[in-house]
Amino acid sequence: MFQFRYFLALFSLIANPISSASAKTLTEAQARAAASRIDSLLEADLKIESIKPNARIDDGTFVRRAYLGIIGRIPTETEAMSFFDNSSQTKRADLIDSLTASPGFDSHLFNWTADLLRVQTAQEQFGLGWHVWLRQSLAENKPWDELVSEMLSATGHTSENPAVGYYLRDRNMQLDNFSNSMQVFLGRQIGCAQCHDHPFDDWSQLEYYQMAAFGGGFQYRSNEALKTANRVSMDFFPKDRKKGKNNRDNIRKEQRRRKNNNRQTFKMLRPLFKDFNKNEIVDNPDQFLRLPEDYQYSDGKPNAAVEPETLFGEKIKNIPAENRREAFAQWITSPENPYFTKVIANRLWARTFGHGLVDPVDDWTEDSKAAHPEVLAFLETTMKAVDYDLRQFCRVLFLTNLFQLECDITEPQPGTAHLIRGPALQRMTAEQLYDSMIVLTKGEIDDSPRAANLQKWESYTTAVKNLVNTDSKTLIAKAQSASKAEAKFRKSQSTLRTLQSAIKEAKTPEEREEIYQTITKERETMNFFRTQSDPLSAPGMGMQMMMNQQLHPNSQEKSVLRASEMPAPFKPGTLVREFGGSDRASPSSGETIPTVPQALALLNDPKIDIIGNKKHSNFAKRLFDLESPGERLDLVFLRLYSRPPGEEDRNNFESLARDETTLRDLTRAMLTSNRFIFIQ
Repeated sequence: MFQFRYFLALFSLIANPISSASAKTLTEAQARAAASRIDSLLEADLKIESIKPNARIDDGTFVRRAYLGIIGRIPTETEAMSFFDNSSQTKRADLIDSLTASPGFDSHLFNWTADLLRVQTAQEQFGLGWHVWLRQSLAENKPWDELVSEMLSATGHTSENPAVGYYLRDRNMQLDNFSNSMQVFLGRQIGCAQCHDHPFDDWSQLEYYQMAAFGGGFQYRSNEALKTANRVSMDFFPKDRKKGKNNRDNIRKEQRRRKNNNRQTFKMLRPLFKDFNKNEIVDNPDQFLRLPEDYQYSDGKPNAAVEPETLFGEKIKNIPAENRREAFAQWITSPENPYFTKVIANRLWARTFGHGLVDPVDDWTEDSKAAHPEVLAFLETTMKAVDYDLRQFCRVLFLTNLFQLECDITEPQPGTAHLIRGPALQRMTAEQLYDSMIVLTKGEIDDSPRAANLQKWESYTTAVKNLVNTDSKTLIAKAQSASKAEAKFRKSQSTLRTLQSAIKEAKTPEEREEIYQTITKERETMNFFRTQSDPLSAPGMGMQMMMNQQLHPNSQEKSVLRASEMPAPFKPGTLVREFGGSDRASPSSGETIPTVPQALALLNDPKIDIIGNKKHSNFAKRLFDLESPGERLDLVFLRLYSRPPGEEDRNNFESLARDETTLRDLTRAMLTSNRFIFIQ
């Protein structure tokens, strides 16, 4: 009966809630009513335990929290002042609505989602395509269940279907990919059962393989390359037109000849299609997942083929081989799946408020209990009602009174439900810090997707399309040219290694300088032949060249290049990685744990010296153009803390704003303070 009241409460707010075709943006009244319902459920639980919710935060704390939490960066000076100057009684809710509808929301959500899915931009050719596809999908507000289903059922070449990046990310590691799917989308960590019966959960090794068997019928090979090579083989080696008896021997002879011709053609075209198998998957209905050769349990035989079967939720088995992955995608994303909806709702709750209602968020069991079970039930209902629209779901969370309460600094006790009296105190993520530093130095930031990424991807897909449609004669000529260029590239690469070794043996500075100049020329030669040997890089640029350009952009481009538009993961040693940015090796592996190197970077790293260089820092130029210590202090507080200084701040720090040296020291101290690093 209680669960039925949830449905009535929410469905009375949202018209036509379940159909994706009819799903619409929540009205102001609908979104606020849903948020109010969450608050009332939380307050009821706290009242039972005689716990009071935390106090409401002031406008200065709110505007900074809203910008960081919703769009992943601090507000600009203009944005903060605009909020303070607004006298409307609904200005907080209005700001939330504005930010959740902005491109900045998409950018911030992409960083979180790409970390969850382990997207690596420069991984083969598919990495950039998957990055662009995911970024566009979130910007287009594609429902979560649809996005996940497209990835889990994806097939073909990445140029035609970039969602195959989800499987290509774990090439030749299908079981690991399956384990990640269960963890990411259903919150179940079942990887232990890959090698033996699960020691802590009710999963046997056979059951693990039965579930994994839904993905046991695809291969990492390219039908595009195969079809093109067969076409060229037929043109280059025409059918033997000699008349002969159409008997079994002649048929076999012709088959052997054709197979040999195809082999020669594949070898000839290898320089053109050498990377196609790394960027395409195809389903093979005749292929089945098999138990390990050392399988030791009595419920199966070693190396035996396994039929796919689900083990919780809706029972699915006896699926036609060609429909296995599609059936698996539908089962995972079904609203009836006991975990799919609750897991994504709980993940987004944890992202917003610091702790999951079920914690940890990706280790659910049959015995998992929520800290506020009625809230979790309502979140599940809400997610279904908004048709898995992550933007609208997050909007409801941000509109809660909970989002406007002071932080709860108490740590959850392991094994106990953590009742929520306020959001957890959280440190900025590495991406939030990176984007905020851009705001500080440039004074503004472009939150929209970077067009250059899409242009590079479109250039690649056009090159693939042109290549597979090229006539046989031209294709063979291209292959021969690419083969020669590859040989020259290898030779140049060897020469470069020799030159680099020669530097150690140089006896004079003049000799070393001469070698350096030769190395520079040889590197240009090597890069030229590398491009010539890869016909897919010619229309745009090679993937590594793209990486280098994005990691070292000119100053004009850097002013608009958010973390979401950079190749991921960031390289070790960069600001993002130094502050816990994900290496994209495991789901949600970004960290916010403080370290000594982080403190040293804040103190000494020239890349975050926001006032040391007037030429590259809008903040430094504006700050030192001001003559009044009071105006200087106003600007420093507004830029770093998104609020004007209070009376106590003026008494303590205004004297330090008179002198440039002490002003630099004050600004650096504020930048390294917990008040800046943490989201209060």
